[in-house]
Amino acid sequence: MSNTGKQILEGIRILDLSVMTAGPVGTMLLADLGADVIKIEEPGHGDLSRGLGNLFMNGESVQFMSQNRNKRSIRIDLKQPEGVALFLRLAKDADVIVENFRPGTVKKLGIDYDVVKEINPGIIYASGSAFGQDGPYAMWPANDPIVQAVAGLMEMTGEPDGPPVRIGAPLPDFGTASMMAFGVTAALLHRFRTGEGQQLNVSLLSSSIFSTIPRDGETLVSGKSPERFGSGHPTMVPYRNYQGSDGQYFFAACFTVKFWANLCNTIGRPDLLTDPRFKTNTERTQNREALDTILSDIFATRPASEWVAILSAADVPAAKVQTYLEALTADPQVKHNKTLVPMQHPVAGDIQTLANPVNFSKTPATYRKPPPVLGEHSRDVLADFGFSVAEIAALQASGVVSGSRLEK
Repeated sequence: MSNTGKQILEGIRILDLSVMTAGPVGTMLLADLGADVIKIEEPGHGDLSRGLGNLFMNGESVQFMSQNRNKRSIRIDLKQPEGVALFLRLAKDADVIVENFRPGTVKKLGIDYDVVKEINPGIIYASGSAFGQDGPYAMWPANDPIVQAVAGLMEMTGEPDGPPVRIGAPLPDFGTASMMAFGVTAALLHRFRTGEGQQLNVSLLSSSIFSTIPRDGETLVSGKSPERFGSGHPTMVPYRNYQGSDGQYFFAACFTVKFWANLCNTIGRPDLLTDPRFKTNTERTQNREALDTILSDIFATRPASEWVAILSAADVPAAKVQTYLEALTADPQVKHNKTLVPMQHPVAGDIQTLANPVNFSKTPATYRKPPPVLGEHSRDVLADFGFSVAEIAALQASGVVSGSRLEK
């Protein structure tokens, strides 16, 4: 492993077999830091996410483009023996392989870790899955919401008198993506120190349950699952959405004694501080309905935005509940953080993707390539791995490798 430029992972080659969201987002995080991520896609339709959703720009899926920048795409038919041989030739000179097929798929194809490590002992081979590589659920067909259901996330989300609710964003996917990127970089560091490659596995289920900290301790000690409190919190009060006089919602969070005191003094109710029902957080939690009724009546006297300004000025955590569109396009802090990255796509034209959330002072993320058109870099990738012009032509003529619609 070598760092030949300003980016941390420059010089690292990653063969990315992953599809949908968790794997591709994980490899995109690594690509942002300079890794050469080569997206290996099946010849027909490529990554499943290329055909998902309802929004397309000149035939390019918005969903796919949001999670595949800084990558190169090559189409290889891994169902042909020649395709497998080609993959193994690439794997011999790669640093990392990432896949998230159903467990056992790469073994059936003949490209699993045990095969690759024989020709490349230093390979880092990362496998993602819904539930793990083995166990009673390993072969279940599943995606993010299925895992939300199994992990207990749905059951703890929603209003007290309503049904379980799916989390609005695919957070298990993104937690898994982060864990995968973390695991790969840690494994690369280990290889740098020892020369040893290794296999690593990450699952949506384990990542999702890990993300529930500190609910785990509360549940294991009490022997009870978390109740549903809507926007509220099981162990902190006041800590929820309230509605202003304009019908808009804002969130107020008093998770320290100071914030609770600031809130009471700011709304003109210092008496609440000495009310025996509300003196401590434990007592407020036990009497949450009574306190929420008092606060809701007070907050209904002014617009939500005014309350946010008043409470924030008084050092009480508060924020207006924005739409996702407002957050992306109008929020001044989001704009200040340069959260949207403009890119020029060869087919879709002007697009925007979300910036890498990690800010490095010396080795910042860069946005070098727009999300690839299916098979856009087939020839370039093979040339970079030492294939001759004649070999590339033969592979394309046989259908083992396919190009892109950009080719004339």
